Amino acid sequence: MNKRIFHLISFAMIFMVACSQQENDNTEKSVPVKIYKVKSESISQYIRVTGTVTAEEDVVVYSKISERIEKIYAKPGQRVTKDQVLAEQKNEIYKQGLDIANAALRTADLQVKMTLQDFERMNKLYSEKAISQQQYDQIKTAKETAEQGFNQAKSAYEQTKEQYENSFIKAPFAGVVAAVYVEENQTISMGQPVVQVLSPSKMKSKVNLTGADIQNIKAGQKVLIKFPTIRGEEFNGRVDKINSSIDQMSKSMEVEIILLSNDSRIKSGMFGEFLIETKKIDKSIVVPESALLPQTEIKIDRDTGLQNLIKKYYVFVVENGRAKLKEVKTGIANNGQIEITGGINIGDTIIVVGQNIVKEDQPVNVIE
Repeated sequence: MNKRIFHLISFAMIFMVACSQQENDNTEKSVPVKIYKVKSESISQYIRVTGTVTAEEDVVVYSKISERIEKIYAKPGQRVTKDQVLAEQKNEIYKQGLDIANAALRTADLQVKMTLQDFERMNKLYSEKAISQQQYDQIKTAKETAEQGFNQAKSAYEQTKEQYENSFIKAPFAGVVAAVYVEENQTISMGQPVVQVLSPSKMKSKVNLTGADIQNIKAGQKVLIKFPTIRGEEFNGRVDKINSSIDQMSKSMEVEIILLSNDSRIKSGMFGEFLIETKKIDKSIVVPESALLPQTEIKIDRDTGLQNLIKKYYVFVVENGRAKLKEVKTGIANNGQIEITGGINIGDTIIVVGQNIVKEDQPVNVIE
């Protein structure tokens, strides 16, 4: 009897386990996913190009005489004003020559004034016929000679003054000293670089665009600028000038961009990425580009027999806890975001993580 009861109990347990297993097999498994609520956003389309920024005013000042550097008054990073003396070359000889020329000019000026007084007096007597033609001609010649001597003395003074002034290296405009190429007591030749001065408040870059990009560029367009050395930040710029002709060698056109952001961290010579905005849509459906599921279809042209590849895009939308596959139409894309022009609406919930493993009409478990 006990043995029979034991067999009945065992049979009942096996039957219950089998039923439980069958019930589990019939239960649908949900897939964990992350979602994105579709909303209206703005998106822009950019042309990306790289280039180097330079100061709009960037000048290397060269020596105009061959002499020793007596004194350096500037250092890199120093702000200077227009015509400020940055360096001075040995100029004692030029100063002595200037003093001599100045004295000669004063003497010539005095001679002209004295001769002019005599001429005016003799001219009056000549008009009254009190002196002869010969006397008048003599004083007139003396006046012309004195004036010629003054002009020569003035010319010599100006030349000597220019030589003396050339011994002073001056800032061509207000800006910042970028580099000093010489040292004190160094003898340099005429035409040797001495100091570089730039205007950091006015930075620009010249970039080259090719192909269809040229047709989408016009003056005044907004530009976003990124520098690898200044991570995580964007700076504003604007298209300022566009060349009127295409370079026949490179088939590219030069475009000048000015920086609107005044930041001391931006240095002349820095490499950057320039994003020229060619299109902007303020109110549009924008979703993460990674949410799209691309599919390529092959259609055969009945007339030619050629194969045409047609690319379509789909997203999974969550409806009543289940995944529903919907085809979408795409627009412009930028930085991991893409515009959707048809197929879904504002307020829809799309799957952005797990869309590659979920199946049509499969239940989903939304996780944070």
